[in-house]
This record gives sequence, structure tokens and C-alpha cells, in this order.
Amino acid sequence: MSTQTAHHPYASVLRQRATHLRDLAALIERTSVMALGDVADPEVWSTKRAQLCDVMLARNVQQLYQAAEDLRYTAYRFRQRADEMELSTRISVVA
Repeated sequence: MSTQTAHHPYASVLRQRATHLRDLAALIERTSVMALGDVADPEVWSTKRAQLCDVMLARNVQQLYQAAEDLRYTAYRFRQRADEMELSTRISVVA
């Protein structure tokens, strides 16, 4: 009886992609655009046009945060699927 662990051939690929997606999410959140609203003096936002820009910037930053969360969720699902693949492979080897 072999004690060698069975690995699904695509599980490691999914794990690598999951790591890459998490890295991308972290990179999005570290970009300087995420802090643009904090850079300007409050007086800068006093005109109607500037206030519109501030609202649009806030919306775009929120969309970027959501995109980062979506990447993390996809990474989570990739890891979960990789675990399922390996479990399935182990079960079939034992059976």
C-alpha cells in the first residue's frame, strides 16, 4: 500500500491563480488613487463642479474596493475548488 498523497493536476493551478487574485486585490487597495479624496483641502471641494468630482471619485473608489473584494471572493472559490478536487482524488485513490 502506497503512502504517497494523490494530487489533482489542476489543484495547484487554481491555488496559484487564487494567490495571484489576492495579490491583485491588495495592489488595487494600495494604489494612490484610493487616497485622492483625502489629499485635497476641504476648501477645494467648495464649488458645485468640485463637489460633483468628489462624489464621482468616491463612487469610483467604492467600485475599486468592490472589485478587490470580488477578486478575493473568486480566489476563495478557487481555493475551495482546489481542495474539493484533491479530496475527490484522494477518495478515488483509496477506493
